[in-house]
Amino acid sequence: MSRFTSPDFLRQAGDKHVRAKPPPPVNLTRANISRLHSFHLKGKDHFEVDREFAAQADRIAPGFVDLVLGERAFLQRAVRHMAADLGITQFLQVGAGLPAPGDPHRIALEVNPRARVVYATSDPVVLTHHLALTRDGRTATAVPAGLENPARLLHDPESHHFLDLDRPVGLLLTGTVSHVTDAETAARNIATLREALAPGSHMALSHYCRPDPTRHPRDAQRAEQLEDLFLRHLGHGHWRTEEEVAAFFDGWTSVAPGLLQAQKWRTMPVAPPVPGSYQMPHRNRRLIIGGMGRI
Repeated sequence: MSRFTSPDFLRQAGDKHVRAKPPPPVNLTRANISRLHSFHLKGKDHFEVDREFAAQADRIAPGFVDLVLGERAFLQRAVRHMAADLGITQFLQVGAGLPAPGDPHRIALEVNPRARVVYATSDPVVLTHHLALTRDGRTATAVPAGLENPARLLHDPESHHFLDLDRPVGLLLTGTVSHVTDAETAARNIATLREALAPGSHMALSHYCRPDPTRHPRDAQRAEQLEDLFLRHLGHGHWRTEEEVAAFFDGWTSVAPGLLQAQKWRTMPVAPPVPGSYQMPHRNRRLIIGGMGRI
């Protein structure tokens, strides 16, 4: 597998066109995290500025695409575990990216045809794509809200219609908290969401990780350089220590196997190739961690 390839089930759909009136604004002078992921997932929704950013990230951490695919596989395994093993039928993904095969609603529906997923995003382009390609009025929808405003998210009419907060919810925070600059604000907003959810709800959270420099100096240096690149070009993207990431789980009961390298969380066999089976090469495994908590 070359450095910028990915399995078919991870790739974004490229055969449908989205029309919005008026069309959402697109900034072609600055890289965008959702478009960056589209590039790494072999989607169509990226531009030269995103591809150049991807190349810079790859020069710092060869195989940077590993982090994107590894985090997505973690998300897929978490959704499958919640739906198949825990009986959760409704999900809320905060900070959703552009629609792609293997998204949470596809996995949840394979387990239970009555499953429902709300995709929440502050990116108007991502929202437009989900409203056009994902929303069907029964199993999936999208709302214009993010982690920065949990009250708006919880009280959005579409969220209220789709989610019964008196029953367990699967809260999905993968690839989201890394892009919140103030850790205290992120923790406070996660707590607000937790307090609104029913007992039995679970949260899956993944985060870029800055390894201990005394034990893994090369990985720590790459994390520092990647963070600098992200902050200069995106304005967000933080590699936090394991202890800092663990603080986001305050108030939640840890679910085995705990907070660890995302690749090691409920790893699946690589064959047959299904959503969640992607396995990260060893080179970048320390740079992203994930875990699950329950109420």
